Amino acid sequence: KKSYQVLYMEVKKNEDIQNSKNIFGYNIFDKNIKKYLSSWLKYLELEKGFSKNTVLAYEKDLRKFLNFFCWYKNNKNIDLSNLSENDLKKIKETDFDYKNLSLTKNELINIKYNEIRPFLFFITFLNYKKNSRKRIIASIKSFYNFLLRSNENIDLHIINELKGPKLDQSLPRPIEFKNIKEIMHQINSIKDDNWIKKRNIALISIIYGCGLRVNEALSIKFKDIPKNTSKDYIKIIGKGNKERIVPLINYVMKKINEYISSYPFNWNDENYLFLGKNKKKLNSAVFQRDFRKVRKKLGLNEKFTPHALRHSFATHMLENGADVRTIQKLLGHRSLKSTQIYTEVSQTQLSKLYEKFNPRKKILINTK
Repeated sequence: KKSYQVLYMEVKKNEDIQNSKNIFGYNIFDKNIKKYLSSWLKYLELEKGFSKNTVLAYEKDLRKFLNFFCWYKNNKNIDLSNLSENDLKKIKETDFDYKNLSLTKNELINIKYNEIRPFLFFITFLNYKKNSRKRIIASIKSFYNFLLRSNENIDLHIINELKGPKLDQSLPRPIEFKNIKEIMHQINSIKDDNWIKKRNIALISIIYGCGLRVNEALSIKFKDIPKNTSKDYIKIIGKGNKERIVPLINYVMKKINEYISSYPFNWNDENYLFLGKNKKKLNSAVFQRDFRKVRKKLGLNEKFTPHALRHSFATHMLENGADVRTIQKLLGHRSLKSTQIYTEVSQTQLSKLYEKFNPRKKILINTK
């Protein structure tokens, strides 16, 4: 593996972190801090293989902690436990300095585990969800672990004792096939450019038909699509730049080709497959917005999201006899444990059906 010194030398301009509010937009008075932050983010990307979105999320999470710490070191006399949620929100909105990072390298490295605890209290009583708090803590630990690997003398309690909240296991909520058909039908009836309607239908088809994450589908390029009927699969780059081969069924290919034929501009191999009106890669937020509009119009549950299409693929595959190992490969899960949650979804649905249609239950009800 590359040394961290080499990693730092390879760091590109800070503008690579495409986020208008990123930490490098601040006035950072100690250049060593900027160096460590840049190196850490590149370490996450190059060494850990994190996706761009995950790197951005980690940067944002650490920034939240640094914003708090810079404020708290001058306000330690304030007892946070006596403040209401509105008071805490006001502090976050008006008292934090979102322009300057008034911190030295020594202050950053010498932060103690007990100095992080007030921040954990802060985000808990601001009602951050457990998932968010767990990721924020993972980001802080990741940064200090990086400093440790860079031979800095940090408080090891941060690595060993800092733990996120236990998450409540929430089962994925699949979309029934009839609802997916309703969504596609509704998209066709919307007043919009024909090629955009065809694009959204093709995108839904490939996410559901191949079990893709939204960003995986949006990262497909025109050249990746099979140009002959003998090739019925596509190579997908998943989390951590991990490749997997996914079959393309005829229905999905049909919807993709309908979209390609309807696109009013010329294609080239380096084009992304799913494009926006600006002829650039479609922004996931635009697709999420379009999907949300259709869902609301149909009165469907708000948990019916584009990502739920991936859950639906896994659940429906399992219900139709596919084994868990096959589904694991198709979804690109590193761990079988991530896939096994769909067996619980299937069992839950089975129990509901059993309760609903069990003839013995009907007999008991009728005899009361």
